[in-house]
Amino acid sequence: MGAFPKTHWNKTHAMELIDKSAPATTSPFSALFGIFLEPAATFRRLASRPAAWLPVLAICAANVALFLWYFLGFVDYTWFQEHMLAAVADPAVREQQAGMGMSRQTMAYLTAGGGVFAVLAMYAAIALYLLIVGKFTNRELSFGKGFALSAWSSLPNVLVLVLGGMQMLLQSNGQLGMEALNPTSLNQLFFHYEQSHPLAGLLDSLSILFVWNLALQVIGYQAWTGASRGSALRVILIPTVLIYGGWLAFKLSQMA
Repeated sequence: MGAFPKTHWNKTHAMELIDKSAPATTSPFSALFGIFLEPAATFRRLASRPAAWLPVLAICAANVALFLWYFLGFVDYTWFQEHMLAAVADPAVREQQAGMGMSRQTMAYLTAGGGVFAVLAMYAAIALYLLIVGKFTNRELSFGKGFALSAWSSLPNVLVLVLGGMQMLLQSNGQLGMEALNPTSLNQLFFHYEQSHPLAGLLDSLSILFVWNLALQVIGYQAWTGASRGSALRVILIPTVLIYGGWLAFKLSQMA
């Protein structure tokens, strides 16, 4: 008998991993907790019914709640506007933005809406990337499953609501920048650069939660494609290294 084609073996192998290691399905609501406690088994159980809507809803709700609380119930808005303008290095741009001030309510709703759009766009970009990679690696992952993988992998981000809430409760005068709402970022933990520093934005975007998301993406990609740990690491980390490496190089060139 001839050997099975590689694509057939990969899909068969992945399904065997799912069938032998965990039940075929799980309640999406139990997966909300399982993704924190036993991520590999939870991803295997979600393989046949990813239910992407649930983590998307949880993450978007947490972001909207945090931003509305921050703008409508916490921040000293006059201080916030001055804080944001201070981060603009170009005096001409700073003067232009100073004359374009918007109300607290408008800023709150635009930020919350923009946050939801950014989350969905990021998931779609990751899903498209995984779809394209699958065409070349014979480990096909549909756009929908790639979207679900990115959503479930980002579920720890709901903790920002708790962490940001704690930061606001500890800062009674309302003078806390948005960047401080995630105290697990490299900038908040170690560097403490002002927002006018060229590396502040980069270091604020790199956090313990970000690394957690990447680790879950690796675990989920393994569970849903049957890829080896090394292959999963390469697929997930290469774009991250390229994007952040390019960002760092650009910022360092500005500082030179």
